[in-house]
Amino acid sequence: MTHNALTLSLIAVITLGACTAPVDRPLTVDGTRNANFDHDYTACHAQAASFTNGAGAETAATGALVGAAIGAVDAEDELEGALAGAAIGGLVGAAENASSVEDERRNVLIRCMQNRGHDVIG
Repeated sequence: MTHNALTLSLIAVITLGACTAPVDRPLTVDGTRNANFDHDYTACHAQAASFTNGAGAETAATGALVGAAIGAVDAEDELEGALAGAAIGGLVGAAENASSVEDERRNVLIRCMQNRGHDVIG
């Protein structure tokens, strides 16, 4: 794998990490917040923060395998290309999983607040 491909892959990983929807972003409410909002938010936020989808290792491993295959084909030295591709693929897979978990945590928070009677829309 060339130096340029490595650089571009690392930029992709950083970009994916910057695109996450954090659970800490303020909620958008349609209307006014009732007296229980802050208490319910604290409970729902704790629930959302502990959420995991369990796919982290699987996503990283898949990324590593795909990266290794592409790196082996793309490089002059197949072993070196496969190792570099596996490392980059694993990072990209892990970044994708982190982004997915953050999105799901946000959704858990919103659904929890809605289930407690708050008009949260995002």
